[in-house]
Amino acid sequence: MAHSIFAMELCLRLDARAELHHHLRQTLPDVTQMAVGHKWQCYHRATQILAYNLQSAERGCWDYFDDPERAQNDFEMWKNGMVTAEGARPGPRPLSPAEPRYLTFTMAFLLVKDSPSDLALRRLCEISQEHLWERRVFAHLLNGFGTVSFASVFRDVSYVIPRDIEWALTREDLAHEKFKYLRPLL
Repeated sequence: MAHSIFAMELCLRLDARAELHHHLRQTLPDVTQMAVGHKWQCYHRATQILAYNLQSAERGCWDYFDDPERAQNDFEMWKNGMVTAEGARPGPRPLSPAEPRYLTFTMAFLLVKDSPSDLALRRLCEISQEHLWERRVFAHLLNGFGTVSFASVFRDVSYVIPRDIEWALTREDLAHEKFKYLRPLL
């Protein structure tokens, strides 16, 4: 079976009480409840939270590819971000109002190629090159995500970095080479 991929990651500045972190962690699908409708609800809630907080997003990236080989390889790359060490420093630091802190939220979907959801996402992702990293494009993608039916999703993954708030990313962390793929939003 051939696949395509849609993936998005946003880097958002945390609020003083880290409520955004808490709310996004609550949207992560419960692996004990794998029903298609439950997954759709979890991702729908996550996209709503992200769209509502888009003014706090400073960096991001997104991909859509309908090349089956690239889709498989890229999905593995996105999935591996969940199990690899993503921080750039050796230990946690408590939140401080003097130091901006960040989180990333990632979601990736390996779709059945040419399924109705794949075709809808393909159309949604038809964005001209000069506008790819604009905040309004991320809003467009997040708001259009409701067209995805998880009956057409072969595999999916979502995660929040950090898991524990004491590991929230700093500007120094984000300057590290491993985060260069996150583009500043215009």
